[in-house]
Amino acid sequence: MDKNWLHRHSRILAIVGVVVVGIGFSLLAVYLSNLPGDLWRGIGYPGIFLLSFIGTSSIVIPIPYTVILLAISPAFEPILFTLAAGAGSAVGEMVGYILGFLGRNALGEGRRKQMDAMLKIFRRFGPIAVFVFALTPLPDDLIFIPLGLMRYSPWKTLAACAAGKFTMVFIIGTVGKAAGELFGDLPLAVLVSILLILIIVVIFKIDWVKLAEKYAPK
Repeated sequence: MDKNWLHRHSRILAIVGVVVVGIGFSLLAVYLSNLPGDLWRGIGYPGIFLLSFIGTSSIVIPIPYTVILLAISPAFEPILFTLAAGAGSAVGEMVGYILGFLGRNALGEGRRKQMDAMLKIFRRFGPIAVFVFALTPLPDDLIFIPLGLMRYSPWKTLAACAAGKFTMVFIIGTVGKAAGELFGDLPLAVLVSILLILIIVVIFKIDWVKLAEKYAPK
């Protein structure tokens, strides 16, 4: 296949790939939500930690693991579920930080420009930017890799990230349980999956370099 064609259509192919992965996770979430709660309790909180770690440690291509957390959250005690999933998510995000810490030579030119752009945003908003990226479906590696590049304190990074992830998981567990009781697991899982896919597609369309230049300190 023509390499130039692949280069020209790389963003479209990435979006299609994310949508396919999102649909796959949606179907998986629907299936998982119909399994007995006792089965999920069998994986325990270490399993929840591992699932969350894998979901957030992916680089470039986001994994909508939150859909699975939403589907299985009613089977667990809310506080312990929040602690396990939040801790796993926070530690997983540090993979991007470590990659950035190891050096920028492995990054392509386009990716390097994105990283530099996110550093501008971080210099303006500080740890608040880390918290927001951890709390929302924004592409976390765009902020954590640059933090590693600039050798920002790993403990401050982890603290802000953990605060965002614990808050996110608590919201997922609370809303998931309440909405599941009202509407059932199937419509809820499908709705969240669709929203996540739409958000991810929008994120891929954003020019992060221009956005950073707009909000960077003058």
